[in-house]
Amino acid sequence: METKFAVMIIILVFGLLYIGGSVLGEQCISIDEFRECWKTVDTTVTSDLCPTPQPCLATAQAQQHNAISNVLVQACEKAKKSSYSDAALNKRIEEVAKAFTGYDIPAQQLCGNPGSVLTRQQYG
Repeated sequence: METKFAVMIIILVFGLLYIGGSVLGEQCISIDEFRECWKTVDTTVTSDLCPTPQPCLATAQAQQHNAISNVLVQACEKAKKSSYSDAALNKRIEEVAKAFTGYDIPAQQLCGNPGSVLTRQQYG
């Protein structure tokens, strides 16, 4: 009986660690076929967004901001190429933009002038 209990506890602990790592380790966002992910903790990265060509610290907030900006830019390019004819794509762009900025921004407005909102943050 004690062996079964110990095995159950070990399985439970590993299960919780797996779920915790999955939820806490990385988050992703998708728009259409475009997907970007970020770490939920500050991470050392090598990136063109670092102040020097050396690895630097990327905060979780900056990683999230840049991932969302990147996926919106990619989705906007697709929306522009189709002259905004894909209503589902436009709606998803607007949903993500609202969650990102707190404002209702039509897809055509956001995609027509992305630099006003979709600027990437420097790391380091």
